[in-house]
Parts: sequence; structure tokens; C-alpha cells
Amino acid sequence: MNVRYNEYMELKEIKGLGQARIETLESHNINTAEDLIFHFPRFYYDLDNPDTFAEDGKYKLIKATVLSEISVVRIRKNFNYSMCKCSDTSGHIFSCIWYNQTYLKRAINSGDILYLYGKNSQTKKNYFVVSTYRNQNKIKIENGLLPVYKTFKNIGQTVMSESILKALEKCKIDSIFPNEIEKEYFANNLNDCLKHVHYPENKEQLECAKERLDIETIMPFIKFNTNLKNKKNQQKVQNYSCFTQIYNQICSFLPYELTLSQKQVLSEIEKDMCSSHSMNRLVHGDVGSGKTVVSMIALAVCVASGYQAMMVAPTEILAKQHYQEMKKYFDELGLKICFLSSTSSGDERARILTNMRFNIPCLIVGTQACLNDDICSDIMSLIVIDEQHRFGVSQRTKLLSKCKTPDLLMLSATPIPRSMQLVYFGGIDVSKIEKPPKEKQIQTNIIKQNKEEDMWEFISNKIKCGSKVYIVCANIDENDDDSYQGLSAKEFYKTMCNRFGEKVVKLAHGKLDSKTEEKILSEFKNGEAKILVSTTIVEVGIDIKEANIMVIVSPEKFGLATLHQLRGRIGRAGQQSYCFCMARNLNEISYERIKFFKDHLNGFEIAEFDFESRGAGSIYGTKQHGRIEDVFGFISIKTYEKAKQIFDQISKNHDTDFLEDTSAYEELSKISMN
Repeated sequence: MNVRYNEYMELKEIKGLGQARIETLESHNINTAEDLIFHFPRFYYDLDNPDTFAEDGKYKLIKATVLSEISVVRIRKNFNYSMCKCSDTSGHIFSCIWYNQTYLKRAINSGDILYLYGKNSQTKKNYFVVSTYRNQNKIKIENGLLPVYKTFKNIGQTVMSESILKALEKCKIDSIFPNEIEKEYFANNLNDCLKHVHYPENKEQLECAKERLDIETIMPFIKFNTNLKNKKNQQKVQNYSCFTQIYNQICSFLPYELTLSQKQVLSEIEKDMCSSHSMNRLVHGDVGSGKTVVSMIALAVCVASGYQAMMVAPTEILAKQHYQEMKKYFDELGLKICFLSSTSSGDERARILTNMRFNIPCLIVGTQACLNDDICSDIMSLIVIDEQHRFGVSQRTKLLSKCKTPDLLMLSATPIPRSMQLVYFGGIDVSKIEKPPKEKQIQTNIIKQNKEEDMWEFISNKIKCGSKVYIVCANIDENDDDSYQGLSAKEFYKTMCNRFGEKVVKLAHGKLDSKTEEKILSEFKNGEAKILVSTTIVEVGIDIKEANIMVIVSPEKFGLATLHQLRGRIGRAGQQSYCFCMARNLNEISYERIKFFKDHLNGFEIAEFDFESRGAGSIYGTKQHGRIEDVFGFISIKTYEKAKQIFDQISKNHDTDFLEDTSAYEELSKISMN
């Protein structure tokens, strides 16, 4: 959020936060008391309306009295559960289970009154599996809405809520708005709204506070969108005179015929490029639909017309893949193409800078290294951003600054909610590649803990028949997230080695050097390894056609766009494929998200669901650099219109430079459902 603090307060000034806890918070970019304030709840307990135990399979909040001491049952290495007897408000007696939380033996005593959030066990009658809980003795409120936060190692709900409360009491935060705007549009000041978000007395107060914070957060976005529209309306200097010629030439080189949908999208791009105003278009198509070849034709037209163009991808693997695919066609056309990444040699970089300096028509394919200030020229004309959802607003802004009237083409299999908002509010034109050239069958399943062994047996049989398997984890190391013991990439790799053998299992993640990473991927591709345990580095740019099984560990920790991208890594040869969502800690909201993902293969439908579902008020943005990315995910049209009205009024009477904070821009585009 674009705010100004008038009282700075260090974490060490908050009573109850020792050095170990401070270090934990700092490792998650919470460095000050103000940062704590912007660590918003994930959802709320409604203490006034607790449920009672029922065998209905639904997530619920139960108010219960503990009837026995906690006992710990070990199942196997790194897997155990804690349990005790409880009684709900109706007098019904049931058993509570917590997985891999042995510390509870010291934290919960007989006679304690607990608020339990979870659902009944699918395998054991009269058992309640707890996702999270609060002890009534350790909470400050007796009724209303109780906030539930994302917690970290050695910092539970109680410590987190108490620390935030202390920060709220001592810190005062200035609004970005002028005083007259404050008085005219808002019933409560910013600090009151922040208190109401953390400790709302009722749902109405919470909704009011959410709207205020949403409006303050969305201001840089509105300015960005306004600037984008202004640029779009500027008279363009580029003149592309050879679209049809280049289109026909590339089509003659292709080993296949473009689909009707691809041809339609190219017609829309041609109309944009040949108009007098800059293109600002998002091309949506599922993985393998042919977005790259569509963009390649536009890029070739640009270079053949005497301009420079740039295609930027989020990873070096994907950028190299695009470069290699396009180079053979550009060579056939006699057009210059270059590759740029952080690992490019000095000579390679020097050649590119020479092209820039002397305005030599060429295409640069690269990574974020293209953002460097020296990668700029007077004839830079077209920018293509692949996997648009992986780039922040500030990054896109910097790319657009490389020319006066840029044509912008963005590619995505699953547009993020922020992009969907731009679509709905008129900032971006959208083209859809409706039908992939090759149909593929992917069966998606949600695997509960009691069915994991069946899944592994199925996978084992498929490997014997030649299948290759991706296993994707959210974290590299165990200490990245203490709540998911045994489910980090490194721990999972050990487990898979024990099960399948070290020869057939490989581990890949972002901390590996490029040579090691390439070697591992090569071994997986050529069949030396059958299972690849990894983080989301396989989300884009990995094309291994034999891979037909994907296991996503803890899918609730990924956004829907990422889940869809991951699933798109399998079935690329059109064979029957399987995606398993290995879910152990799904609350009701997470389950609905994952179920929608399971039932839908269309990326745009998933994006629209992601966009709409975030308006429920139960899922909140994650922490980034002491501010919030997006306070409550989805911003309604009503809220947006009010924010736009405020922005227009500010623009008439005030300078809007205060909205240029780059970190705020960055936050606007990075949305997570975790």
C-alpha cells in the first residue's frame, strides 16, 4: 500500500517478540511494526455462531471443551497425529486429530475451551480433523469475528495476533489522500480501518474497512491504467507495411497449418499493428495452443519493417526455447535475432548494444535482463511478454518505456485476476485461441491423505509402462514453511528415493546453477530418470512430451494460474495423462478452488473463476516488502468506480506523483491465493 508512516517502530520494541521470532518475521519480509499491521488475516472465525459436530464432510468452526490430555500417535517417520476427546456446545463427545503437531501436548490441557476449525474425518467415524484452532484463554475477544493469520515457524496465532494488536496501538499511518478527500468519501480514517480489519466487531464494519483499504491500494493501478490508455491514444509512428508478406512466408515454412482460431487472432493483431494507435492486447490460449507462433509472426513483421522488437520470458529455459524455435524462421527470412539473459557473455551483450546504438533492425529474445536501462533504442517498436502473469506492473511499465508509442502483446494461458480486471475495465483487448492444435486428455484428481498409498501404487505401475512423472512442491526446504512437515521438495525427494530408488528420481529447484539444472532436466528428458521432484521451475518452458503424470503437493499453496500452468506440462503428446492434487490441509474455500481446477481444463474459465471467487472476502493477499499486494484479492466494479471517481477528483486539484512508488506497482500484479 502506498502509505506514509509518521511513527517508525522496530520489531524489538514489541513486547513478546524475542530475537528468534524477529528473525523469522524478517525472513518473511516483515521488518517493522508497520509491516506487521499489513500482515492481514487469511479469514475469520465467527465466534457468535459456532457449529456443532456433524458427519457432513463440511469445514466448520466448533466451540469445544477438552475432556482429556493430548496423546501423540506415530504412524511412520515424519508422520504422526495428536488427539484428544472433546465435547461441543450440544454435549456431543468426539475425538480431535491434529497431524504433525506434537507441540500441542504442551499447549492444550484438559478443561481448555477451544475454537476448532476443520471437518470430520472421511475414514474414522466421530473424528474431527483440525486445520487450525484457537484457545479461548489466549484470545482477547469473546464474540464477533476472530482473525486467523498466516503463521510462521515459532510464531503461532496467539503471538501473531497479540503482536499485531500492540503494533496497532503504537503506530500511526498516514493516508495517501488529501484531507478534503478523506472527509468527503470516508466515514473512518485509515488507522481505524486497519484496526477494523484485524479486529472487526461485525461483518458490516469489516466490509467498510475492506472497501477503504481496497480503494487506497488500487490507486497506483488506476494511474497505471490511465497512463496506459493515454499512451494507447497517442498517434503511433510505426508503419508496418509487410504483414501479409511475412505471414505467408512463415506459414510456408511451418510443418503444419495454422488453426482458424490462430488465423483470427493474427487478423486482430494485424488490425492493431496497422492502426494509428498502439496495440495493447492479451492473447489467451491454453498451453500448447500455438500462442508462440502467433507472436513470432508479429515480431517478424516488426523487424522486417525496419524496427526492433523484444520478447521477454520469465525464465531462461523458456526464453532459450523461444529463441531456438524462432531462430530458424528468422534465418530463413534473413532477419536478425539475438538472445539476452543474465548469463550471456560479454561479447553477446556487446553485439546487442551495438544493434541498439546503431538502430539495426533485430529481435531480442531474453529474460528480465532486457529490463536493463541500456537495452533501449529509438526504433524499439513491439514488446511481447510471455507468461504475462509472471511479470509485475513496474516491470511491464519499464518495458513500455523503451519506446514512445509501443505496441504491446501479452501471452498467457491463465490471466491473473489483475489482468482480468484490466480486461473488464477496458484497459486491455483480448484475443482467445480457442482450440489447441492437439487435443489432450488430462484426468485431474484430488487425493486425500488416506488415498495417497493407492496413488503411489498407480504411479509405480505407470512408470513400469514408460510414464514420466513430475512432482511439484511449493517450497525447497522444510524451514520455508513449518506447517507442512515432510512436504518440501528436498524432503519429498528423499521420500521418493526411498520408495522408487535414487537412480530414477531427480531433484530440481531454483537454487541450482544453470548447468546442474540443465543436466538434471536432460536426464529426465532422455529417460535416465523417471521422476522429477521440483519446485515451480517446471511451470513454464519445460517441454517433455513423454511426461504424462503430475503430482502437485499441497495445491492450496499455489494460485489457480500456476496450477493450470503446471498441469499443462503433461499430456503434450496427446496421450492420456493424470494430474493428482495431493491435499492434506484444505479448508472449505481452498477445496472449492481446487475442485474448480479439477473440473475445468480451460484456462480462461479458471481465470474468470479466480477473479470472481476472490470477492468472497475470505482470501487475502500475502505479505510483500512491508506492504500488501492486494488487500482482499478481488476488487468489485463498484469499489473500482468509487476509486476512479476519487482519482479523477485528486487529479484535478493535486499532483499524483505520490502514486509512483515502484514497490506499490510491483505489488499490484503479484497475487497469491496462499
